[in-house]
Amino acid sequence: MLPRPAPHRAFGAVRLSITVFLAVHVFISAWLVATVEGTYTEGKPAPAAVHSLVAIDKDQTMIDVEIKNATPLFLYTLTRDADASVPVDNNGTDASSDDASSEARNDETNDASQTDRAWLDIGRQSVNVALVLMVLGEALMLTSLRWRHHLRSLGFLAAVAAFAIVFPACYMLELTGGADEDQDRTASNTPGANLETVTFVHTNASSGVSLTWLGFELEADFSGYDLGLVVPENRTTVAQQVPEPGSEDAEAYIAFESSFNVQLGKNLDSLLVLPFMWYLMPGMKRPDDRSLPDGEKISPDVADNQLFEGGENAGN
Repeated sequence: MLPRPAPHRAFGAVRLSITVFLAVHVFISAWLVATVEGTYTEGKPAPAAVHSLVAIDKDQTMIDVEIKNATPLFLYTLTRDADASVPVDNNGTDASSDDASSEARNDETNDASQTDRAWLDIGRQSVNVALVLMVLGEALMLTSLRWRHHLRSLGFLAAVAAFAIVFPACYMLELTGGADEDQDRTASNTPGANLETVTFVHTNASSGVSLTWLGFELEADFSGYDLGLVVPENRTTVAQQVPEPGSEDAEAYIAFESSFNVQLGKNLDSLLVLPFMWYLMPGMKRPDDRSLPDGEKISPDVADNQLFEGGENAGN
């Protein structure tokens, strides 16, 4: 371990300058970056690939979408029947229960629409407050406040928690909230969105989560038979049993692989420099905190007026 230098009054100004610089540096950079990679591996849309990048900073959310080998995907969307579905048998009891559940969902939707919050704005405000607290905590090190070391640590932990926990959580809440029922129906008409009973049949889905540096990655695979590619008279048969390989109905098979990666901004890890800076540039200590040999005391004049190595004016 590196030897710790002796405390010096100039260290305080240097620490505060570095803290302000890092706070401004991360404030003007991207706070959260999300990437989505999707590739059709089998079926008529293959080998189309979709790449989406979402970057969020202090002011706005920037979205960039790129589609590679888009021609097969474009032809797939033109040829498939978007209204294709399989019949669902419901008795009177099921119908009444469905009506009740539908009314309950409508009530929940109305309640949710009344309590929608701008979660992303809340996340931005929490980050701004945390950065201010971090800078103020370092500024307190220039004073003789007794608990200034603890306040500085709390300010630093608040900034780390705001970036690593609060802001990503607000982003996920922003993604899941604020959508009405019609939007939910439209969004659900996609592969892998629990539509195997109406649009995709004989489906197989898997997913896994792994941790990355300053983030996590979600990988998901989906496959199934798209009834929109099956002629209407064969849809019921395809829904009941898997088509034979090589048959015309077997061409409705679709396979899709995707990955969803959420990471903190690349510049946010620079905040981890601060604890090392605290060690290499220690703050001045109060005179009454200095350890003295047994039987020795600091006179009031010395304690009030004298600065010495490892101590500072108590100013009481």
